[in-house]
Amino acid sequence: MELLRIEEECFGAERFSTEIVRAFIVRADAFTVVAEDERMGRLVGSASCLISENTGEGRIASIAVINDRRKQGVGSGLLAECERILNTFRLRKYVLEVETSNMPAILMYTHREYEVVGLLKDYYGLGRDAYSMERKMSGGSRRLTVEQG
Repeated sequence: MELLRIEEECFGAERFSTEIVRAFIVRADAFTVVAEDERMGRLVGSASCLISENTGEGRIASIAVINDRRKQGVGSGLLAECERILNTFRLRKYVLEVETSNMPAILMYTHREYEVVGLLKDYYGLGRDAYSMERKMSGGSRRLTVEQG
């Protein structure tokens, strides 16, 4: 599965397991989007998200872009597509975690109006902290109600 190849290249030992990758594909409250290099016929990136209509949150669990395609807009495109899909659920906010040393990703998120809301010590292992980031959406969640008449 090409998604596993991307996970391995981008995250090594910290990659999602086969079961987790599969869950993002088959679960009703999750989805995965991919970026494909049509000339080469291979995937160059992926992003996986979870949806919680109960809490009104969309979680961007992972954005991964292979090394030779970074800084070419692939990650931004994946993020935009995730947000487009999440928008259909009319959620209150989108949340994510990012390693504090990952400045390209942090800049990408802040450019898309995500704000740092917390620091998670040792989130990625001893001495590897993460920022908790979120983007609040205007309008928030809405539930459809039907009146009997």
